[in-house]
Amino acid sequence: MADTKTARITKRVVEAAAAPVTGEARIWDGDIKGFFLRVYPTGRRVYALKYRQGTAQRVMTIGTHGSPWTPENARNRAREALETVHRGEDPAAEKRKAREALTVKELIETYVTDGPATKLDKRESTWVDDASNLRCHIEPLLGRRPACAVTSEEAARAISDIAAGRTATSAVKSGKKRGRIVVKGGEGVARRTKLTAAAMFAWGLDHNRIKGENPFSKVKLSAPSTKERFLSREEALRLFAALTDLEAEERIGTTFADAIRLLLLTGARKTEILGLKWSEVDWEWSQLRLPPERTKAGGKTGVRRITISPPASEILERRQRAHNELGEFVFPAKSKAGHAIAIRRPFLAACKRAELTDVRVHDLRHSFASFAVADGASLFLVGKLLGHASTRTTERYAHLSGDPLLGAVTSIGRVLVPEPAEPADGTKKNEHESDFVCL
Repeated sequence: MADTKTARITKRVVEAAAAPVTGEARIWDGDIKGFFLRVYPTGRRVYALKYRQGTAQRVMTIGTHGSPWTPENARNRAREALETVHRGEDPAAEKRKAREALTVKELIETYVTDGPATKLDKRESTWVDDASNLRCHIEPLLGRRPACAVTSEEAARAISDIAAGRTATSAVKSGKKRGRIVVKGGEGVARRTKLTAAAMFAWGLDHNRIKGENPFSKVKLSAPSTKERFLSREEALRLFAALTDLEAEERIGTTFADAIRLLLLTGARKTEILGLKWSEVDWEWSQLRLPPERTKAGGKTGVRRITISPPASEILERRQRAHNELGEFVFPAKSKAGHAIAIRRPFLAACKRAELTDVRVHDLRHSFASFAVADGASLFLVGKLLGHASTRTTERYAHLSGDPLLGAVTSIGRVLVPEPAEPADGTKKNEHESDFVCL
């Protein structure tokens, strides 16, 4: 049930409106009947109008607070819509026409602006990635096309062009303070773009922003090649030794060396460790406690608890002792603004020194899981350690647990078909004879 109150909707009222924990809060305008503000748990604020058309009640979304929608602009739009209602017309008809004329570029902007309020379990960082993906690859190819007119053939051609690198460009500003990115194509980018575009069109159809069918739902792609590289224990020791040597030679800074060590010791994701804050370190329980918005499955699993071993704790304690004045981040950037991000180059340098080939940063996470399985940890426990929301994700490590499985079936076999007892006289039974249990 929505929390409601009445007040004249002004900029001060809008910005002071408290976000509810669940559902939505509504502030009804005291001047214009039916004009109200919706406030969502994410803090998003949306202007809307409730009106009666014949015997039916309708709600028309005006727009999200912010440029161009201010309280006055939204109030003027509400007045215009009510005048349309008084003339016996439905203001939603105008929006229906807009839906039919909505271009793919406009759908992209609508999706990244209004979508977060409807997908509360999706991380903000994922929305940023999706927006960049759609703007860099879908917009150049289909941006001017009416969204409702895009065919499955056009969608398939667009994904094929992305896979072939036709949307790749030279350095493009990322919109972040830290500079530039390079837009690349390829099979992996095409696969992600297909999924993102399909989700966008599905959202547009579900929320009545466009009509028709989802053109990307029928696009078929070849299965992705599986890239899994597990370090052996000996390789892991070589990597640690290489980090120590390069750190002593001042070829790698302590920040990145410690971050790489912690990645292998915890099985955490790169962003979880690089963005780690001191406030997320629970010394008493030897855990890292990451809020849902900092984890991939946070919307489903809630707070992510990463248990830290004594060696991992030692790294954190050493870093704490080394800084008289602790900043916000465990691994701060050199500029002191934000946290460290460019870990790939020092990681590759360490791999080269350790004579490791075809290893990615994410493979440290795979290796952590493989060590756990090799030591007898169940797949359920490994899933908990890695923070997986679904057991299906953990099943990729099932083949590593061959020995424990073999031990389990061997035990069952011994129960059903016991090994023959040695004769009292010490003679051995003929190898062709056997005892069976009648079930």
